[in-house]
Amino acid sequence: MSDTYTQFLHQGFTTLDAFAENLGQLLACPITIENNHHHLLAYSEHGEGTDSARVATIIGRKVPSTLIHRFWKEGIMTSLNQSPEPVLIAGIPDVGLGRRVALSIRDKLNQVIGYIWVSEATRVLTVYEQQWMKRVAIKAASLLIKKGNVQGKASTEEKLWKLLTNTYIQEEVPEETKLAGAVHTIFMIDFENKMEHLTQCQVIIEQTTALYMFDGRYMIAFLSNRSIVHSVSHLVKQLPENLIMGCGNPSSSIDHVARSYEQAKAMLILKQRYPHELKNALFYYEAGALRYIQPYEEKAYLIGDHPAIVILEEYDLLNQTSLLETVMVYVKNNGHVSSTAKALHIHLNSLQYRLKRITDLTGLQLKDPTERIGIYLDLHRRQ
Repeated sequence: MSDTYTQFLHQGFTTLDAFAENLGQLLACPITIENNHHHLLAYSEHGEGTDSARVATIIGRKVPSTLIHRFWKEGIMTSLNQSPEPVLIAGIPDVGLGRRVALSIRDKLNQVIGYIWVSEATRVLTVYEQQWMKRVAIKAASLLIKKGNVQGKASTEEKLWKLLTNTYIQEEVPEETKLAGAVHTIFMIDFENKMEHLTQCQVIIEQTTALYMFDGRYMIAFLSNRSIVHSVSHLVKQLPENLIMGCGNPSSSIDHVARSYEQAKAMLILKQRYPHELKNALFYYEAGALRYIQPYEEKAYLIGDHPAIVILEEYDLLNQTSLLETVMVYVKNNGHVSSTAKALHIHLNSLQYRLKRITDLTGLQLKDPTERIGIYLDLHRRQ
């Protein structure tokens, strides 16, 4: 280790500001130090190339909520909370954040008490410097504790993000989850082009749970109840009908909240894509076979077109029939002949004739649920 870097680690600092300023001069990079709740504690002079995210943090004395949400979504906060290793951030231009190296500051119990952010506006840290910064973070920890800078309570948003990323500590688990028989889920609303409903929804959701947030597009709420399906249904009835809403699968384990969050996001995407089929669905499991459409599409080359679809398309074109439509309606109605005949506006005998003709032409066994689900997914993929 060079003398300059060694001297810094052994140097005594009377204030955190002096610590940040000297570190910034040594690395020739702007330094920002926050506590574990993102309140600004100290920073070095701007220097050249300071970005708007840093300026906003300094002016507000706290990291803007839009940045905090983005850090969680990008996995940056999860990485910082899980490991003392430096996290390299390429930059997030749309929120004014330039290239960074970030490290968590930890106490002797390995709990995160703050963060150091090194702005690489004018130069990039070497690998040696990145690793050296771990020792800097240890030094910063003693200074934070000594000066009493570890303070404040976690915000509602921070508590929720920790649940959504499975990085919480036991003291942060909501009390309602400890009730016998409690079941949990993540409930989400997409407000894209529907911002006029935001305030109304906030008021309603606040009456159901204290643990919710709006991240700029989505309302995300943690719901816990012994009768979670009933609770969600009651909540939805109070909300505007023209919003896209969805839930992850319910679970009695708090460790499954992160998975429920991913399922809720996936459900919103599915409801945007299949608004008719999923109009009345809320929970991810209610999407049924549609949950597997994307994996099918990702393997489109391997899957290829179902031979039966090709055969029926050609037959319909030559004979002016609608056998492929019949298959589609039949599988959508779960193989129920009466519902299918009604949807097609034909007699039951006509439907039975069509189904027999389809089997004769293609060999499809539509009464077999496995084959019926397969053709259902293939038809949706082509659409």
